Amino acid sequence: MAVSTLSKQFLRPNSSWLVLLKPAEFSRIQFQRSLTTKNLTPTIAFMTNSDSPVKTSKGNPTEWEYSSEGRPLSILLCWLMAKNNAVNKYAKFYLDKGFDVLTVRITPIQLLLPTQTNRIVEQELMPILKNSDHKKSLIHGFSVGGYVFAQMLRIAHEQPEQYETTMKAMAGQIWDSVVDVQGTSIGVSKSVFPNSRLPQKLLQNYIDIHMKVMYNVSTKHYYVAHEYYYDKPLKAPALFLNSENDPISSMDVIQGLQTIWTADGIKVTTKLWPNTPHVGHMQRHPDEYKKTITEFLYTTGFRQEQGRVVDTQKQTIFTPDYNVIG
Repeated sequence: MAVSTLSKQFLRPNSSWLVLLKPAEFSRIQFQRSLTTKNLTPTIAFMTNSDSPVKTSKGNPTEWEYSSEGRPLSILLCWLMAKNNAVNKYAKFYLDKGFDVLTVRITPIQLLLPTQTNRIVEQELMPILKNSDHKKSLIHGFSVGGYVFAQMLRIAHEQPEQYETTMKAMAGQIWDSVVDVQGTSIGVSKSVFPNSRLPQKLLQNYIDIHMKVMYNVSTKHYYVAHEYYYDKPLKAPALFLNSENDPISSMDVIQGLQTIWTADGIKVTTKLWPNTPHVGHMQRHPDEYKKTITEFLYTTGFRQEQGRVVDTQKQTIFTPDYNVIG
């Protein structure tokens, strides 16, 4: 597949590269590079500032070759109906800090027919991560990205010999307005019809009925995902970014999840805004949002050393379950 260069508005030549040091001690490195993006599959794209070529197999795009040269990977598990311009703002934030970026996007239909999402995760996303050259990675999930990650956890537990190394590479996890199964119908309806209340309500009612009638086909997959996300989580430090008044990502649900994770030994940090919309924190509070993530990255052990980002902390963040029955 062809490699393309994004517009100058996305990344200007000679822009400053913010390095990961102490928040009060940022230094700047001047560089001139072009941003390259490559669609590995219809759902998954890779982005980098590096000059290293990205090569894929024509028969199997999950078999890809790329030299990360010590850069970590930020894995963006996007929200439904995410627009390119919006996703690119998050990608640029990480690219400017020396990360490569992998974006994963699913459609409302793929979410409502979860076996399609499960197939994407099992046959595309996990093999791509397994074949990645990156030694350290970061999960940044939005809204229904929590479901995608839960499927990643399921597959990793069922196939530990394949994916133990992949999961251990994940040094941190960030959850922006993450949605549990209870928020599926309202989340999908507001994503499809963000500004139309009547179609929104009709679709929400349809999805509620769909989840009841299609339990064995669809809904049971959400509850399995719920169990993995809650009870077999990634042990890496977690940052939650939420609104106090988000009906899709309820703080009651989030706090219940955080209690379970904290009891499981996971270091949990929360940043709350009083009235930001679902997945709208960066848009409303860009400086505060970026500062919060930058501080979290620092605490998870990422540092800048001689022009490349490296990890300085060693920790056990994934313990495979060899007794899980699929």
